[in-house]
Amino acid sequence: MLAGTTHAAIDPDDLLPVDEAFALQAEATPDGAIGIRWDIADGYYLYRHRTSVAADAGFTAGELRLPAGTPYEDEFFGKVETYRDRLIATLPGQARAASTTLTIKYQGCADAGICYPPQTRRITVALPGAPAGPGAGTGLLGRGGGAA
Repeated sequence: MLAGTTHAAIDPDDLLPVDEAFALQAEATPDGAIGIRWDIADGYYLYRHRTSVAADAGFTAGELRLPAGTPYEDEFFGKVETYRDRLIATLPGQARAASTTLTIKYQGCADAGICYPPQTRRITVALPGAPAGPGAGTGLLGRGGGAA
């Protein structure tokens, strides 16, 4: 289940489940973009170069905007940027429907020396002007997302 183990003494059962280590949510912003947020547990980090977001036909997306990360010399990837604590990304674009389904890909690791396999989540996001009703929400995992 977990990849990139560098320390044989690490017990994968001691690690957080991936959705707790990298709690993900997405929602439309007042300016018409979509905000994507990861709350990253202490002792864990995400890779910038392994983070991407794509929208279905309900949202014509521009290029994902990611803040600069912290430079890091990674044993496997070389010179990379990482995020700790929180990552807030913005997907600019234009709503074409009342909602869109995002395909969000990311990969992160624990400071203990184990990396999770690349993750893919699909989250449905209500867009501005979307009718309120069952299923309309903020796109929080457990309410509109899930593993793929």
